Amino acid sequence: MSNVMQVALIVFCLQPMVCMATEFEKSQHDAAGRDLLGEKELAAPGDPSFESVSRHFPAMKFPREAIGVKDGPSEFIVRPDGSIQFNGMQNRHGYLPESKIEHLFFEIGDPAIRLGSGECPCSKHLLEGYLPIVIAEYEHNGLKYEQTAFGWSPGMSPETPLTAYLRLRVSNPGGENRAESIRCRIQLGKSVKTVATWKLEVGAETERSVYIKAPSIGTATGATKDSSTEFEKCLDEAVAFWKGILSKGMEINVPEQRVGDAYRAWLAYNFLNVDKRGNIYEPHDGNGFYEEIYGYSAALYCHALDLLGYHEEAQTYLDSLGTFVSPEGLFTKNYGLPDTGALLFAMSQHYQLTADKPWLRKSAPTMIKMCNWIIRKRKQVMAEQQKDSAVYGLIKFRPYADHEKPTYSYLTDCYLALGMQSASESLRAVGMANESARIGTESNAYRRDILRSMHRAVIERGGMKILPLFPETKELLKSETKKWLKKVDYTAADYYSLVAGMLLETEFLLPSDEPAGWIKQLMEQRRGLVLGMCSFSDGVDHAYTYGYWLDCLHRDEVKRVLLGFYGSLAYGMSRGTYAAVGLARRAGIRAH
Repeated sequence: MSNVMQVALIVFCLQPMVCMATEFEKSQHDAAGRDLLGEKELAAPGDPSFESVSRHFPAMKFPREAIGVKDGPSEFIVRPDGSIQFNGMQNRHGYLPESKIEHLFFEIGDPAIRLGSGECPCSKHLLEGYLPIVIAEYEHNGLKYEQTAFGWSPGMSPETPLTAYLRLRVSNPGGENRAESIRCRIQLGKSVKTVATWKLEVGAETERSVYIKAPSIGTATGATKDSSTEFEKCLDEAVAFWKGILSKGMEINVPEQRVGDAYRAWLAYNFLNVDKRGNIYEPHDGNGFYEEIYGYSAALYCHALDLLGYHEEAQTYLDSLGTFVSPEGLFTKNYGLPDTGALLFAMSQHYQLTADKPWLRKSAPTMIKMCNWIIRKRKQVMAEQQKDSAVYGLIKFRPYADHEKPTYSYLTDCYLALGMQSASESLRAVGMANESARIGTESNAYRRDILRSMHRAVIERGGMKILPLFPETKELLKSETKKWLKKVDYTAADYYSLVAGMLLETEFLLPSDEPAGWIKQLMEQRRGLVLGMCSFSDGVDHAYTYGYWLDCLHRDEVKRVLLGFYGSLAYGMSRGTYAAVGLARRAGIRAH
């Protein structure tokens, strides 16, 4: 498998997310469950392209972008209409109603209308195509408006106060002078207050600008008028900072500008997802939502950074995650037991990619402690299991965030076995031969138990062998885990597709292993894919398809990978700003 292709895929899968692509007017699967649109693309001459894939569904309608500084504990959110949101959409008690969300916006004209409102909302893009500086464009009554928004702090440091800077440029393309009224206002629920007002004379074929700055103090009430001098100075600092960060590590040089722009934009967004709190760096899954550490995806983010050449950041974040490992060696943060295996794997791979022996020796006690927890837990459960049981040697625990009830899950066991195997290899490289051999022996035994279990658990339906990912209960195949999901009925739809992708990404199963073939066949032939991406309810979830694409690469099925890659660009993010999505409803492509 090409390492270049692998890291290119990882760029677009750095964090879990759901993108329900569109309201389906007709089924996107044939009677058997094959991916109709995907098969059409694969059958066409040549390779899938962004143009060919993106024609099937409309672009995201309501994207939101984060602005701020790398590792900052707070961010601003640029809403779909260009307004600036000062607090998240979610707290620990769930999603906030609109009445609890504070935002700042411009009003234009007389009578005044809100910038970005109406039948032709604003269009957005990033400065120079990829910097986390959002430009929103809007036209009204013969004038053109361009709002530029970015986050800045002294030294672009996560430890200094964050401020949002906005510039609204008004352009008059006409042949007559125009007078324009502008107001900057803040809204919280039904309460609306005016921050600043302007009366501009905009000459023919000229432009004028107004400026606002707003500190991030949990409220927009500190917003004030700003000067062009301060705005430009802070903008130059922000541009230089982000260009410096995003020019490190791996370079992608391809003819398609959107690929290079998306790669760097996603690097920036993910750095904004990390919140430094005291001495701890918390990799989060999102901004404004998912504002918690999810251990599985946080660990894989660190591994992705290592693959991309950001070893310093990967080590910093890994060290922070290591502080959450319990004295007994258990690491779970808001996700499930795969957290422990994923962190072990990421820590081991950090050494494999950096050859940093001092760091590994310092981290080895934590890694050994985690391996010991797995070994002890296995011995405990095996003492209570029948040796001829389909789940002999497996560990019953919470498998992932959306499934809180403990269950036997191959996702859990494959990640734990992978983590132990990786740890054994790394420990051997720094002379810890005894620990390496002990852990390696245990991981090999674990692997044998998992493969034996898979062959015992496999079932047959309609002439096809199907691997239940939850071998004891057959959940994900025969039941609906959420009332708004479609009936699964022993297909790969919904959560089966997502969990299958996560399992395959471990590469615990080789393409030559029968269970890998069973999983891949079910995904491809029974409602598991839409345009080469994991299907979920009435849409797609591109991020969890990463493991399926890796398996395809091992099988030299590159065309399937390209299909999913361009599907990710078209439907897994906004096309102008590459903003990821949290949850999108069927009525249209909508980012939270």
